[in-house]
Amino acid sequence: MGKKERNWKTLDSVLNESWNMLSRGAAHFNDPFHWPVLGTTGKEGVSLRCVILRKFLMPGRVLVCHSDARAGKIPEISADARVSWLFYHPQRKVQLRISSHATLHADDQFADEQWAAMKPASRLNYCTTDPPGTAVERPSSGLPDFLRHKVPALIDTEKSRHNFMAIACRIDSMDWLVLQVLGNRRARFDWDETGLNAKWLIP
Repeated sequence: MGKKERNWKTLDSVLNESWNMLSRGAAHFNDPFHWPVLGTTGKEGVSLRCVILRKFLMPGRVLVCHSDARAGKIPEISADARVSWLFYHPQRKVQLRISSHATLHADDQFADEQWAAMKPASRLNYCTTDPPGTAVERPSSGLPDFLRHKVPALIDTEKSRHNFMAIACRIDSMDWLVLQVLGNRRARFDWDETGLNAKWLIP
């Protein structure tokens, strides 16, 4: 049994290691926690999509991802701020299911800071002429002609700033599960105005 697995014997150690895994996921593009699933609720039910975990902010328990302001998840979050996250680490066999409330940031300092920290290649996602989900006759990136087949410079992408939105989600609850040959383990963490309520669960 590895050191990190031994640390899963107390609720405090499970929580601390979960924070560490989220921090590593936000910092390293090749970490499995860098590519979680984000769930929202719309008129047709639950919508799921993979996103990139851009930041994990402590002590506020805030998960941050980015979106095109014209994407379908934005009006869904505007109508219902409750969102869910799913993280899974295949090597460590750890799953986190997180419930949170999201806030949208478009024209404030937080969004400006997120935009400024982005590389030009990532900004390309917000340079499409038409909104995400627009029907087209053939496969297309949606990028305008002057940006196709080139490595963009910051100045090339700056005018797409109005299409960018940061999504910040404060964690309300977290369900932790580790899969083990000799028996799985599960715990739940809930935060409210009184503080943290942590407990073990049967997997």
